[in-house]
Amino acid sequence: MLDHKRILLFDFETTGLNPSFEEIIEIGAILLEKQNGSYVEIDHFNELIIASKPLSLKITEITHITDEMLLRDGIEPQIACQRFLQMMENKPLLIAYNIQFDISFLYHFIKKYHDSQFVMDFDLLDVMAIYKDRHRYPHRLDQAVLTYQAQVKNTHRAIDDIRATYDVLIKMNEEQPNLRKYVNVIGYNRKYGVNGMKFPHIKYISQYGGQREIEKS
Repeated sequence: MLDHKRILLFDFETTGLNPSFEEIIEIGAILLEKQNGSYVEIDHFNELIIASKPLSLKITEITHITDEMLLRDGIEPQIACQRFLQMMENKPLLIAYNIQFDISFLYHFIKKYHDSQFVMDFDLLDVMAIYKDRHRYPHRLDQAVLTYQAQVKNTHRAIDDIRATYDVLIKMNEEQPNLRKYVNVIGYNRKYGVNGMKFPHIKYISQYGGQREIEKS
């Protein structure tokens, strides 16, 4: 399916959309290692993170995460950052659905709580870019889950969304085994441009949807 020895699928729930000002309030991640030709889960991480400000009603409505939950069950962001960095050891392939959003938050998260000189040079795979190459709008994760009849439904809670994403990825590979084509490529809406951070090792390609722009590049 992929060449990397390890792959790290992850998802963040956040207090908003701007990684420069908003915060991560939940991290879900699963680390898989290739053993005898197949990926096997070797670690996972699923934690709420204490926020520095109250959540908006909109964020609580979307994520079903409340201030009370964060105060009761959340861990400090510094601890969450160190735990996630442990999973990033040996530079696994980072995978997410709409990874441009998550990787921008991850970059700011690590720079704030670990290393102000951090450089994001990890290999990336955006599952949404694959889906968008093959299917027309809409391109949300819930639509991908429906299209590929994923066994895990996305719930806007991080760990469920990761497992749903991995299920979709497996089924897309079964449909057409060309996932390597999408490593270090991120698609963007040509109407709005690239949102968030741009990283020099990533190739950004305008995607309309269902046109296989990345596959043909």
